[in-house]
Amino acid sequence: MGEIEVIFGSASLICRDYKITERINATSTATLRLDKSDFLALGDLNYLDEVVINSVGQKRRVFTGNIVSIKSEPNNQVLIILDNGVELNETGISALFVMAVDHREMFYSVVRQADISKDKIVIPGLDSSAKEMVAFVPLKGLLIEQDEMVGEVQFLDRKSVQEKLPKTEKSEIYNGFLDADGWISFHFTAAHFADAEDVAIEKADVFLSAYSGLLQYGYSQFDGDFIEWERTQAINFKRQNHILLVIRHTGAVWLRDLSPYKPTQTKLKSTINLDIGAVMDASENFQLPLLVWNRFRDSEDYYVVTVGLWQVLELLSSGVKLPKRLTEEQLTDLSSRAVANLTEQESSLVRGAIKKLNERALMERFDKHLTNIGLVLSKQDRELLDKFRKIRNAIEHGKKPEEPSMQDIKRVKALVNRVILDTITNVV
Repeated sequence: MGEIEVIFGSASLICRDYKITERINATSTATLRLDKSDFLALGDLNYLDEVVINSVGQKRRVFTGNIVSIKSEPNNQVLIILDNGVELNETGISALFVMAVDHREMFYSVVRQADISKDKIVIPGLDSSAKEMVAFVPLKGLLIEQDEMVGEVQFLDRKSVQEKLPKTEKSEIYNGFLDADGWISFHFTAAHFADAEDVAIEKADVFLSAYSGLLQYGYSQFDGDFIEWERTQAINFKRQNHILLVIRHTGAVWLRDLSPYKPTQTKLKSTINLDIGAVMDASENFQLPLLVWNRFRDSEDYYVVTVGLWQVLELLSSGVKLPKRLTEEQLTDLSSRAVANLTEQESSLVRGAIKKLNERALMERFDKHLTNIGLVLSKQDRELLDKFRKIRNAIEHGKKPEEPSMQDIKRVKALVNRVILDTITNVV
């Protein structure tokens, strides 16, 4: 094929030492060997950008992919490996302890933690039948001094939960699990530990939210003397980032630290020219989107991300002015004609609706904001925002939204981040 042109974002160079491997039913790869001086001459590069390879002689595109690794080679060269099937995310497990878990179940549930869909995992002999499980979830906010049943949920004190822990050598993850004021326990069914985690976490959050509200706005009766109490001292349970699951029939144990996984980062250099000092001194209108975004950017809960996303869009679009569709004279004329032969109550409703004709939708104002900062969204970006708009509408109307994939959640957070950075880079 001769020489190829390798395009990194807006920069490119010619490469003569390369290998492109095409595979059937698998991702394709490309290996490039470049002179380090030529590579450095490209200037600042974003390693997360897509890389395009064109054939110089045949003048056609031969490869598109993402950087997997960049390493130094002897003779002052750089070796770059590309893959056209890379999803730019990194998934890890902070800590996991298992005991008596079937190896097929172990593999399946760990792979599911990496956000690989069910239909892509085929494990011969895997038991996918529903199993009765027991969940133990640590909490803080109320010191549990003795066991107590609340409906089908049991509060456990420290002694009880320690007695129920597997009789094995304790590890660091046990210390995290035991760092709590108390524990709740309940039964449910699930086919796999990966599924059981999601079910147990949702059930625990619902119970703790409901019971916190009950204690705050209900009342209690006590045998003997009263207990001094003020509503301002309301209890608010907080679920801790550990979960213990046990299959009742087999005794298999799954104990995991749910804390977010943070990969180690070293010597990262920003490619955006941002005046941090100017941002810190900027008006509240520019700082608020940053502060709101900072509250939800690390969440993987699509409810939280959706609410935060639309708060940011509202804030970015709040100062945008669009031309009015109708003049005041036109509105008055329309109103007078529309209310003819209507009752006073009907007239009031119609006049109120007509006054809102000049109000512009959020997405119209947001599009104008994007135009103001010179940012053009792709078709995929638009489709992604539309998906989360439908999720927001479902939440606002009390309906169960269609749950997005973890990849969509990460993509929309990256999109919000890009809009905010472009805003403060071009405006502040």
